[in-house]
Amino acid sequence: MGMGHVERRQMGRKHIFVVNGAPDFLNFVRELFQEESYNVTTTNYVPQTFEQIAVLAPDLLVIDIVVGVQAGWDLLERLQDEAGTRGIPVIVTSTAPKLLDRVEAESARSGSQRLVAKPFDIDALLRAVEELIGGAEADAQPHVTM
Repeated sequence: MGMGHVERRQMGRKHIFVVNGAPDFLNFVRELFQEESYNVTTTNYVPQTFEQIAVLAPDLLVIDIVVGVQAGWDLLERLQDEAGTRGIPVIVTSTAPKLLDRVEAESARSGSQRLVAKPFDIDALLRAVEELIGGAEADAQPHVTM
């Protein structure tokens, strides 16, 4: 039996939780963040998404906002409203610049939030992650190679 993505989490590694409706995108960012040594959980917009986030308490959320789909907005609002999740930094991605402008205007968490337009530059996404939570290793000690 193969190990699932969640079970393979390494202890001490920072955890990124990605919410997006597109399986291809989820696979892409999972591989990208795992290559950078982060723990990654991915999900589509399902009713249990908020509960998963509250239980797992990830270090960072990557949430996609889509034109005409309310789920992303509802999730962002609920995360903001609940004390247990309010402090989790968020990267909001969208193909629609107007939506990113709206997120910026309506958000009370601008310091712990980055907006990334899709299609995005991979380096820009990784830079946003680093700015919000730093590298994947929790101790952030430089690795000494002999």
